Order: sequence, then C-alpha cells, then structure tokens
Amino acid sequence: MTNLSPREAAKRKQILAAARHLFLYRGYAGTSMDSVTLEAGISKQTLYRYYDTKERLFADLLSEVIRELTEEEQPEPASWPVPENREQLYRILLTMADMISRKLNDPQYISILRIIFSEGPRFPELSETFLAAIPRSTGRMTDLLRSCKRSGLVKLDENDAEMSMKMFIGPIVFHSVVYGLIGGESSPNLQSDLSLEQLCRIYLDSIT
Repeated sequence: MTNLSPREAAKRKQILAAARHLFLYRGYAGTSMDSVTLEAGISKQTLYRYYDTKERLFADLLSEVIRELTEEEQPEPASWPVPENREQLYRILLTMADMISRKLNDPQYISILRIIFSEGPRFPELSETFLAAIPRSTGRMTDLLRSCKRSGLVKLDENDAEMSMKMFIGPIVFHSVVYGLIGGESSPNLQSDLSLEQLCRIYLDSIT
C-alpha cells in the first residue's frame, strides 16, 4: 500500500493497531472484519477501502510485525567486515545468536507463531505470507559463512553453507518453540548467555 496521503497513512495505522490487538489475542479465526471496525472505531466502508479481505489485512499486519521485530539495533551483519580469525568470527556468531534469540522470544513473534501453527492447515495462505516475510538474517549468515570459506577461515563446502546456518539457528528455534509454543509461555525466558556462548563455541569448533 503505497502513495498514501498523511491522512490515509494515519487511518491505515489506526486500522492495523486495532487488527494487531485482535489477531494477537483472539487468533486469526477468532477475528472478523466486523470486530476490526468496532475496535478501530471506523465504518465498514472505510475498512474495505483499505483492505477488501481479512487475508489482505492479516498479511499487511504480519509484514509490519515481522519488519518491526527484525529492525536491527546494531549494525546489520552485511555491514560487518569478514572476520580474520576465530575470535572475530566467534564474536560475530555470539552477536547474531543473541539477536536471533531476542527476536524469536518476543511476545508478538510468539503470538504470530501460534496463529500460524493453529490456523496454517485451514488457511495455507497464512503460512505462505509468514514464510515470505521471514527476515533475511539467515541469508546474511549464509553469505558470511561463504565469505569465511573463501578466505580460508572455515572448512565448509560452499554448498553446505545454508545447511550449516540451519544447524546454528536450530537450537535457538527449538528453545522458542518448546518454551513459547508447546510450553505455553507468552514470553519465554531468553537463553542464558552461557548457553549461547556454549552454542557458538561448539559450532565454531565444528566449522574451523
């Protein structure tokens, strides 16, 4: 949704704020377009002027939430220099692990995951929207590994870089899924510094 006037942008923001509250607390199936109009304090005509279906509204909200959760407070991985030694690579891995852990354990992210898991089989477009909105951090890490391969710092085959990246983030995702989804915690405790340091040390030993 582009080229909105300031007034239209404000109205869209008002709609998304109402939709966010409803989707995250009632779920996808439990939220109707009528409930969004009531929550936002607008008419149906106004809502449908911006979003003609609930799917489009959720897709826009999902993209916004993911974008917010992936805004980096630190320099993006793509802007970091290629590490020259194991210690530099370890520090980059530890920073990335901490960033990924914080994102995956954000209460809003957990709520979005619950919606995808519960409604995905009946509404496959939700899963497609979520997958399309996944942050590019994983791709940046893959690029980092390939750069380290070319410099001789890591011993990975270039074709194995993507699988290696998945092995690195897997334990972090596991923590979020088990304690956030299966465990039912709205905001699971972050993995300890010691746990992330151990993960990075074991991973580094496996690729160098």
